[in-house]
Amino acid sequence: MARARVLITLAWTTLALYDRGRALALLDEARELTDSPRIIALTRVQQAMLHVYCAEWREAVAALEEVGPAFDLLTEREQVAALLNGGLSHLSLLQLAPARAELERALALSLEHDLPAQEFKARHNLGCLEFYAGHLPEAIALMRAADEVDAPVARARAKQDLAAVLLEAGLRDQARETLVDALGSARAEGLHLEQADIRLDLAAVAVLERDIARARRELGSAIRVFRSRGAVGRQQSTALLRASVDVTQGRVPRDLDDVLAPFVPSAHGTGADPAPVTPDERLAARLRVEALLLRGDVDAAAAAAQRLRGRARQGVAGDMHDRLLLARVAAAQGDSRRARREVHTALRRLTRRQAPTQSLEVRSALAVHGRRLAEWDLADALRSGSPRRVFDSVERWRAVSHRLPPLSGREGRAGAELLAELRLARRRLSDGTPPEDEARLRARVARLEWQVAQQDWSTTEHDDGSGVEGAATLARTRAVLDGRQEQALVLFDHDRAQYLLHAGPAGTTLRHLGTLADIEALAERLLRDLRAQAHAAADPVMARAVGRAVDSSLAQLDRALFGGTDLGTERPGVVVCPSRSLASVPWGALPSLAGRPVTVATSMTRWAYPEVAAAGPLSVSALAGPDLRRARHEADAVAGVWGAAVGHPAPDDGPRLRRALRHDTLVHVAAHGTHERQNPYFSSLLLADGPLFAHELPRPVASRLVVLSACDVGQADLRPGDEPLGLTSALLALGVRSVVAAVAPVPDEVAADAMVDFHRLLAAGHGAAAALAQTVSAHPGARAFNVYGTDWAAPGTGPGVPPTAG
Repeated sequence: MARARVLITLAWTTLALYDRGRALALLDEARELTDSPRIIALTRVQQAMLHVYCAEWREAVAALEEVGPAFDLLTEREQVAALLNGGLSHLSLLQLAPARAELERALALSLEHDLPAQEFKARHNLGCLEFYAGHLPEAIALMRAADEVDAPVARARAKQDLAAVLLEAGLRDQARETLVDALGSARAEGLHLEQADIRLDLAAVAVLERDIARARRELGSAIRVFRSRGAVGRQQSTALLRASVDVTQGRVPRDLDDVLAPFVPSAHGTGADPAPVTPDERLAARLRVEALLLRGDVDAAAAAAQRLRGRARQGVAGDMHDRLLLARVAAAQGDSRRARREVHTALRRLTRRQAPTQSLEVRSALAVHGRRLAEWDLADALRSGSPRRVFDSVERWRAVSHRLPPLSGREGRAGAELLAELRLARRRLSDGTPPEDEARLRARVARLEWQVAQQDWSTTEHDDGSGVEGAATLARTRAVLDGRQEQALVLFDHDRAQYLLHAGPAGTTLRHLGTLADIEALAERLLRDLRAQAHAAADPVMARAVGRAVDSSLAQLDRALFGGTDLGTERPGVVVCPSRSLASVPWGALPSLAGRPVTVATSMTRWAYPEVAAAGPLSVSALAGPDLRRARHEADAVAGVWGAAVGHPAPDDGPRLRRALRHDTLVHVAAHGTHERQNPYFSSLLLADGPLFAHELPRPVASRLVVLSACDVGQADLRPGDEPLGLTSALLALGVRSVVAAVAPVPDEVAADAMVDFHRLLAAGHGAAAALAQTVSAHPGARAFNVYGTDWAAPGTGPGVPPTAG
């Protein structure tokens, strides 16, 4: 019996040092040496663990079923181990009910018998279960709770699982960073198979980022490890992923049928196959359809695509891929109506995945999963040459998260405490720290940002997406444009080229503007020149030179975008819906648009949505931040225009601004601003009590117009799903009708004078877009300001109609 126990322990070491076959042979030998039901049960538990390690889930379940009544003979720790492995195996087979039962029982036993390592694993695997169930916020919350358990366990696998959840949530950068961290942990812990597994996931991320060379390197490293350990299941998974890389590039591997054979029963034929169950089986089914389409065998592809129908239990990324293939098959068969129906189905499903999360970042990030479908849909529309179809395709996929109802939000105490810590750490960093302390403080800031973001990502509310606005069609948009006497300029890019749709009084035209790289270079040059102009304001000679450079950059970008477009004079008002590369352009400064009322919209659907009449009288708040010489004067003057209260720098500025955003119709903030390109939802306004981050804006915001007299916060970074990220876009997504903000620094004196004049025009009854156009004409140094969202005018304004004080 003692030798049998030694062999059970030795089996795990043998797998790590040699291969699976030798390890399983040791367990067979152990069973031959004893007739003890308990020892035999232990061999089955260890056998299941070996199969789990090699991703052989059905074999693991079968081994645990052999334990039978002997389960009660095991110690509590051994029982929990068996339940954890059973739960993980059922989970990997997408058998969620038995997985949940075993994992919840494992958690209860862990808590009852004070087994923290097992508690960590049970909580974490329940998080994985919520991930497979499609409940991403709950998954992140459970994984966070597991990570807080004080237990001496290897964390590499847990980090890898968290990365999978983040990737499913569309948070690719965060997923990649988490995988790199997990790889470092696996190296430190000497876990070779885990390292190879993590490299598989890094390869998958590289494919999504279209870095094929990096994907191939990661796959090569992984498969060498799997071969050396005899991990057959993982070798097959790696071969499958490697084949998917080839197919992504439009090439069918010669050995594809052999690669698919373990996952697709009739990979060598064309018969009906059972529905795929595991993620690998689903990927294999997709690969088979794609390969048949590449070979031109449309009938066989259509037959194979039947396996992709129905509501398989899978993530949104897989679901979108299935819809894309079904649309491609329908189009290849000449059934364009069915193809478009698949596209619409995909969009509805994507929206239903976005709706429950109460995180702006996750809502916007999830849109990335629709990118390939959006590209295919747009390519199909462009081939038709129809401006109507192109407009409808662009608008269908643009800024979907902004069409969802505003977040209801819950502000937790833990979140407030983390943000307070982050504010203090950021302030210490900006005040200057000794070099020996700077690295430590930056690491602390990064850690706090990660914790704040995770808490944000894990907020949820049960919402089926039924409140989402349907995408505006061209017909509907033109009707609204006619009613408001405006015209629209919709810019979009596709296949490394830039396009313009102009919906004007004479009709709608579609133009190809040139290469995307050329347009991007002009936009980046303009932004650099605007920054230089703000810094050169104190030197008249330099200011004139830089001003000429700005004028030249504006003229060149204007010619590239609107050189062949006649905007006429019949409708001076213009709505611009920019593409990814043009998200931070000062549109009213371009020569073709100068002097016109210009509104910059996240999407035409959001722009066209009618204004809901505000309850109660107009109320206004004006706040001033610290360290700006004219900020207090500006806030006083703005408040004076409206007869409202003013907020001078005070220790409770953050809470005061959040209250104003919850209750006041119009909010003006004169403060330093920062746009964080790497982490847009940590873009901020500097108040007396520290930075106020986009992450902590109230949910929802009641204000109809927010004026941010601050540098840079009008900038946005757009994800591949055409979802804008930044402080301004966050305010719009939270329900604000209109935001005025700058895309570049503006000298304090210019901003103070210009914004006061802007408010005078608003109070006189002008709309925000017309007021800003007149303001910029009088104060050219303020041309970095844009009006975002939808134009807004104060109801009942005009001489002698004062608002209530905020």
